[in-house]
Amino acid sequence: MMRYPYLLACLILAFSSCQQSEEQGTKKSNQSLAPNTGHMSELVVVVSDELWAGEVGAEMRVLFEEAIKGLPQQEALFDIYSIEKKDFSSIFKTHKNIIWLSTDKSVVLERTDGKWAQNQLFVNIAHQTEAQLAEAIKVQGPEIRSWFVKKNISRRVTKIKSKRNKELEKSLRNEYQVKMSIPKGYYLAEQEENFVWIRRDNSKENITSNLMIFTQDYTSPNQLGLEPLIRLRDSLGMAHVEGSKDQSYMATERLYEPDYRLLSNNPYTIETRGLWTMANDFMGGAFISYAMIDEKNQRMIYAEGFLYCPKHRKREYFHELEAMLSTIKALN
Repeated sequence: MMRYPYLLACLILAFSSCQQSEEQGTKKSNQSLAPNTGHMSELVVVVSDELWAGEVGAEMRVLFEEAIKGLPQQEALFDIYSIEKKDFSSIFKTHKNIIWLSTDKSVVLERTDGKWAQNQLFVNIAHQTEAQLAEAIKVQGPEIRSWFVKKNISRRVTKIKSKRNKELEKSLRNEYQVKMSIPKGYYLAEQEENFVWIRRDNSKENITSNLMIFTQDYTSPNQLGLEPLIRLRDSLGMAHVEGSKDQSYMATERLYEPDYRLLSNNPYTIETRGLWTMANDFMGGAFISYAMIDEKNQRMIYAEGFLYCPKHRKREYFHELEAMLSTIKALN
C-alpha cells in the first residue's frame, strides 16, 4: 500500500523532466532525419509480450482505444500495434507515433519530438515493476495521450496549409474578420451578413464535410452554456440546412447528451461534440463546434464542422474538421 505515494512523487519528478525534454526536443527538429511513416491514427507500442498481456497492456488499451466522442458508431482514437523490442527494426523507427514501455531500475517519463524521423513523437515510460508501470500509465496517461492528439492536430493543420483554398480564406477574413485554414475542395455553399456555410462533396463516396460560421453580439456568458448553444445550432440548421423532404432540417440528436467542455481560456472557447439528425428525413451524422468570445469586438464566433458519411469510417473526416476548427482566430 505504500507504493502509491512513492510512485506519485516519482511521477512528478519525471513529468517535470519530461516537460524540459519536450521543449528541448522541439528545438532539435532536424530536416536531415528521414520522413516519418505510418498513419496518423496508428500508435506503435514497443513492449514485451508479457507486459502487454497484463495490466500494462490493459491500461494502454483503455487509454488509446477510447471511442472518439461525437461519432455515431464507436471508432477508436488510435489503432495500436504492439511489438517486442527485438522486432523493433528500422522499418518501425520512422513511424509517426511511438511509445516505449519497460521495467527498469530508473523511473522514466520522457518525450522526444523527432527521435528517428521528422515530425515524429516518441515517448519512453519506465518503472521498476509492472504494477508501478501500469499505475504510471493510469495516472499520467491522459496527459500523454493529449500529446499525441495535439501532435496529430498539428500534423493535419500542416497538411491543410500545404493545399490551402486561399480564395475562401480571404473571403472569411474580409467578410467576417475571421482567420481560418481551409483546404482545397471546399466551396462556398451559402453566405449572409453574419453566416457562412462551406462544404466539400464527394458524391462518389456519398460523403459531405461541412463548416458553418456564425457571429453575433456577445452580451452574456450564458450564451456559451450548453442549452443556448444547442438552441443556436438548431436555429441555424432550421434556417439553412434542409433535407431532401419538405419541412426537413438539421437538428441536434438529443437521445445522446452532447459532450461539452471548456477548450481554452484565452480566447475563451467552448467545444461541443454530438450527433445531428435531419428532422422529418432519414439522415444524420456527427458534429463538433467551437464557441469563442472575441473580446475586442464584443462578439461570439460560433464555428461548427458537421459530417455526413453513412457508409464509411468517419474518424479521419471528423479529425480533419477538428483540425480546421483548431485554426480559427478572430482578426483584431
